[in-house]
Amino acid sequence: MVVTLLLFSVSVSPLSLEDVSKVRHSDEGAEVAQLVTWSVGDTWTYDIELDAVLLVEDSPDLAGSSLELLYGDATITVAAATLHNVSGQLLPAYRLEINAYATGAGRFPEPNTGIFASGQLLVNYQETRWVRMSDLAVISRLQSLDLDFDAFGIWTTGIADFDHAHQYEPPQEVNDFPMRLNESWNSVSVHTETWTGNGGPVQISEDVVETEEVIVYNVAEIGQSPANFAGCEESYRVLWNNTNGDILEDRWWCPAVGFEAYWWTDDIALEGVDAEFWLTGFTPAETPEVVVALGANVSALNQIINVTVIGPVGQTGTLWHHSQMYNFTLESGVATLQIQAGNLMDDTPTSIDWATHGIIACVEINTDSMNCGGSTLTLEGSAIGALLRQDAIERAPMVLEVGHETTQRLGLSFRF
Repeated sequence: MVVTLLLFSVSVSPLSLEDVSKVRHSDEGAEVAQLVTWSVGDTWTYDIELDAVLLVEDSPDLAGSSLELLYGDATITVAAATLHNVSGQLLPAYRLEINAYATGAGRFPEPNTGIFASGQLLVNYQETRWVRMSDLAVISRLQSLDLDFDAFGIWTTGIADFDHAHQYEPPQEVNDFPMRLNESWNSVSVHTETWTGNGGPVQISEDVVETEEVIVYNVAEIGQSPANFAGCEESYRVLWNNTNGDILEDRWWCPAVGFEAYWWTDDIALEGVDAEFWLTGFTPAETPEVVVALGANVSALNQIINVTVIGPVGQTGTLWHHSQMYNFTLESGVATLQIQAGNLMDDTPTSIDWATHGIIACVEINTDSMNCGGSTLTLEGSAIGALLRQDAIERAPMVLEVGHETTQRLGLSFRF
């Protein structure tokens, strides 16, 4: 009996809670947020608040200056849906254009005399963001920030004016569809950054900076976001943490509008400007609908999957599964294809799936306004092994306790 217990303990000893923490988990049977597709012209509007108070007060170049909170609005628009270079492959992607403007009261010195004056800090923010269509992972971002101080028309001075480019390899999977309550996953990307222009109170790097960025995501709750936007009562709160457990972003994904109803970030720019966004409006573009229906949304590896595409009658198009392409014609508005599920693992393999891959079908190919639909295929594979490992770890304390009690009883049975 003692030998058996020792053998069991050796068999589980290589496993640790650290191993389990790298595996995504999910509550089965919970509500699910599925992949959405956008159309060129879709627009979301927000009220925004920027907090750069500490950035100004802690800057030696702005000694004696002060700033209150900044308030304004922002617009996010789908500017293009087209083929884009994603890790060396041409794949369907979106180009988002983000424009924001905010103002706030402050006190800054006149650049020539150094005399302080009260006025308004003017913030113009623009961002071009490329997003992979199959999972809405972020491929790249180009931020442009212009800060000016207006002393009520007496004089105006520039504070900062720069561009900050971000590239993520592989793309940063900020939403792992289908999403469920208590689901968690990791995103590991090489984040390449370049700066040009004048950073003002922040010294910007003249070099290209590459860092391995690990972000842990968790669907913490489902409910009404702080934005209280009608139709978003069942939003998915996704918390972003670094490996130290610090919260980087707090986002509420609203399936009804296909975007965040609210989000907070601890660093929208200049390494320390907090930002909050509250959704105030959503205007969907009027485009013909393209629907992708899978014969099975969950499949074993290397199976044949039936896919039905529904869309404008007579249109021709292409379906993408990874980089594999399948052409189709919508005879009577419907096309049926058979595709290989394959066995390719994604960048977030989990304890409940081998991979999740978005199947995308588009018409009006080779334009900047592709009309697309999509659905997520979940591949089962390594899940059984991961679940067994997790189960063994959960049972190990109980087994060791039983072994300890058994050893004590055996000890009392012998005379020494």
